[in-house]
Amino acid sequence: MESEVRKDIAARLRSIAGHVRAVERMVDEDRYCVDVMRQTMAIEKALARVDALLLEGHLRTCVADAFREGRSDETVKELAEIFNTARR
Repeated sequence: MESEVRKDIAARLRSIAGHVRAVERMVDEDRYCVDVMRQTMAIEKALARVDALLLEGHLRTCVADAFREGRSDETVKELAEIFNTARR
């Protein structure tokens, strides 16, 4: 993975972790359920963006390398598995 992408993902994950802690506090404080749900939905969207960045980086580096090295069959299988997991 490229270092700039890695840094971006790490920063996003730290931010998400902070948001999760904030949601935990909201639950402890018995905050309004809809407000808590808005925050958890925002976390889900942020995690989806992390997934998109990870996939893009994987396609640019790992997948491209695997195809050049003749490992396309196993790489395609791996990608198909992760997409199937995401659809469940």
